[in-house]
Amino acid sequence: MRSHERTARRYAKALYDVAREAGATDAVGQEMEQVAAVCAGDAGAHDVLTRPWIKPADRRGVAVAIAQKIGARKLVQDFVGLVAERGRADHLPEIVGAYRTLVDAELGRTRAQVRTAVALTDGEKRQLSGKLEHALGKRVILEEQVDAALLGGFVAQVGSLIFDGSLDGQLARMRQRLARG
Repeated sequence: MRSHERTARRYAKALYDVAREAGATDAVGQEMEQVAAVCAGDAGAHDVLTRPWIKPADRRGVAVAIAQKIGARKLVQDFVGLVAERGRADHLPEIVGAYRTLVDAELGRTRAQVRTAVALTDGEKRQLSGKLEHALGKRVILEEQVDAALLGGFVAQVGSLIFDGSLDGQLARMRQRLARG
């Protein structure tokens, strides 16, 4: 999987450089996310794009057709066609993630993966986002996931930084303090 990440970063950087020259980094990212979602959601398309015995030109044609179907610009069509032709369609999710990271850095924002016991309200999302932005000094985009295993609260992860405001975390810290005396 490590090699997927390295390869994905190289492809994402190349796409990012071309998209930046065209002045469409954010739009290209959104179109890439749509293409990756279609490829992952359609088992038939995924099979054609990832099977090594399918001719590269056929894989390219399918990838370009998917990009055209969602109305992607020529740059995205050409890029996904190249990725499929080179047998790297299974790297698309990692490429999209690496590309998103480059765009976020350009726009001075970061993403926080937030796990909560129950879905946050809009007010709670704004409040949490504001506190994270204050702590990090960047605009924060929350990616929320409901985790029924949590007793309450939230766990937010930004890169390798973890903010644990969960009831589970508080109980664990209390247990450690009591054990130390």
